[in-house]
Amino acid sequence: FTNIPLHEFNMKENSKEDDSENRYRPSAPVPTGTIPRRSSKHKSSEFEGLYEFELPTPTAPPLEQMEEVAGYELTTFDDATIPPPPESNTSVEEDSINRTNDTAEHHVTEKIARDALIKFAKKRCHRGVKPARNMAMTSFKETSAYHYELQTYTERRETSWKFMPYRGTEVDDSDNGPAPLPWDIEVCPSGHFVNEEKVITVPHTQSVKQCHSCKGVGNIPCNDCNGKGWAHCKPCRLALKHHCKSSRCLSCAFSHHGTGRQDCTKCFSRGKVMCATCEGYCLLLYYIALTINWRVITADHVVDELQLPELVVRDVSGRVRYEEEGPRVIPIRDVPNEGIRMASVQYIREHLLHNRNQQILFQ
Repeated sequence: FTNIPLHEFNMKENSKEDDSENRYRPSAPVPTGTIPRRSSKHKSSEFEGLYEFELPTPTAPPLEQMEEVAGYELTTFDDATIPPPPESNTSVEEDSINRTNDTAEHHVTEKIARDALIKFAKKRCHRGVKPARNMAMTSFKETSAYHYELQTYTERRETSWKFMPYRGTEVDDSDNGPAPLPWDIEVCPSGHFVNEEKVITVPHTQSVKQCHSCKGVGNIPCNDCNGKGWAHCKPCRLALKHHCKSSRCLSCAFSHHGTGRQDCTKCFSRGKVMCATCEGYCLLLYYIALTINWRVITADHVVDELQLPELVVRDVSGRVRYEEEGPRVIPIRDVPNEGIRMASVQYIREHLLHNRNQQILFQ
């Protein structure tokens, strides 16, 4: 008689039963004369398009639905530059130019040069300024570098259709009169030679229409839950199924849509969210926006006989030899350097040719 523990005896007994079952288990399923049941859904019957809640929301309504405004027939929802009237870029008489010409000769003396050297030594040298004060200058050469700069102050105007939620305010439509042309609207910059942008509404171009995003409903299907108000519970999917009926998943235990489904937190299980385009007002106020941009366009040229870095020449204060300002400037003629005269002619011509879609206010 052998003393065998009970759990070991049961294990051996179960293993014998398993061996007996595996001995007579067929290697293939027993034929029953029937075809295995499969899904009745065919690929040809599957819907391969987009459901209504998956369709892309239009960013703007068709242009055919917009009001026709005289002078703005080609206006779209994209900004388009409107060229100024032809008479705006004509030449200006020289009498309208404010000119300052310094023809006085200025020479650098040995004292001025030594003072500049001492000032430089105080900032850069660690051995003091005594050598700069006591050194003897054996040779002295004076030369000048020229820095020419042309600044053109331009104004550009762009038009486009815009919309915003309509909150019941007064509408300035075509019944109040015809809309003025883009360059007939008087708008002034806040400063002189200052980069700036202003956006105004063209008078008498407003209209109220149904929101194109929600079709006047005020809400759209929620993208997170595809308009259902719920989503599959992720903890339940990881555990596949809950076999114990007495316990429930804490993630979906209090769901309004039953076990295995989590309430959508974005739409609060309603399946719809407020339309962001009209902010729930169902209507939009359309109008033509006029965008005015003032920009300073700068071109410069440096002439230096010593071939110093151009950055060094640009940063020094120097002395203003020639300066003029007006609606248009003319090429410089009173400067002895030929390179500056040629650069002046070239830059003035380029600024006139490259800014035809803008109005030149000052140069």
